Amino acid sequence: MNQEENPKVIPAASPLVTYPLLFISLVVLMVVLSLLKSILIPFALAILLAYILYPAVALLTKLKVPYGVAVAVVLIVFLGFFFAAGAVIGNEITGFVRAVPKYQEQISRYAEEITSTYTDFLERFAAALPGEHDAAPAAAPQSKERAASILSGIISSLFSGLLSVFSILSDFVMVFFILVFLLAGAKNFKQKLISAWGTGDHGKTADIVKSINEGIGGYIIIRSALNLGLAIVITIVLLIFGVDYAYVWGPLTGILNFIPYIGAFLALIPPVVVALFQFDSHWTAISMLLVLIIIQNVEGNILTPLLIGKRVNQNPLAVLMGLILWGFIWGPVGMILATPLITCVKILCDNIDPLKPIGRLLGGDVANHNN
Repeated sequence: MNQEENPKVIPAASPLVTYPLLFISLVVLMVVLSLLKSILIPFALAILLAYILYPAVALLTKLKVPYGVAVAVVLIVFLGFFFAAGAVIGNEITGFVRAVPKYQEQISRYAEEITSTYTDFLERFAAALPGEHDAAPAAAPQSKERAASILSGIISSLFSGLLSVFSILSDFVMVFFILVFLLAGAKNFKQKLISAWGTGDHGKTADIVKSINEGIGGYIIIRSALNLGLAIVITIVLLIFGVDYAYVWGPLTGILNFIPYIGAFLALIPPVVVALFQFDSHWTAISMLLVLIIIQNVEGNILTPLLIGKRVNQNPLAVLMGLILWGFIWGPVGMILATPLITCVKILCDNIDPLKPIGRLLGGDVANHNN
């Protein structure tokens, strides 16, 4: 009788079984994500935009605007902003692409001057030392040409790689199409997701969905607002200094700032390099660089911690590994989406018992995690 009344307890799986299976699943998931990236990247970008635009839809519905009309108004305003900004930025990008050969020639000459100065210094230093120096003059020209070629190739590739970030807009039609359906169904999506989880876990599922919305949604909205403000400020500063293609480098800074740690550094390189070749005095480029560094530090060390706070409580090493992983799978778009994706994984791990140790490893502040 007692055996019938007491339900059978299923023993928890051993970590020696759980974690190897989890690793295998992760590898399989990475392969699938890489193979389906042409479909999943537009979908992920549409979700990102949906998180940004949905607060405007919710505000209109609070003002008694019908939900369908609110979605239509927000999408029309978004399209107008996108095409207006795209016309200005696209014209600047076209001009820069045409000027790339000129910059490549200047980069090659500048690289030759740097390597020539460095090689001459080495030759003089070697000549001051005792020993044979007959082979040095013969090898010097080849060394100069090789070093100049490598340096100019690195800088040219860096320009191409940074501008390729704008290629994420090439799938705009598909992204917008998915965005329409996401916003149209966003009103009831939470309840549908909770219902689909199962009848016995509604409370836990609701907590997970709420945590994801508060963590990812809050982060995306505030991060996007900060990056938009940063792009506007950087563009104004570049226009004041008179740097060419300021309408390219400002928005590029805003996009790259989605990438933690390295994005802000990469965003400084193009305008500074262009300024070095554009102006006769290097002091203009140096002054501009100092101003940009001050702006980046104010945003990164004051505004971001103040506004975002502890919405994204992640281990810096986990963020770095996430950048590498998602960059390997989805390229620049994966690096932009890395922080929200890692946040989502951390929240899921925090709410699933066997995966809680992984959630703790992904977390940053242990005290806050325990609280």
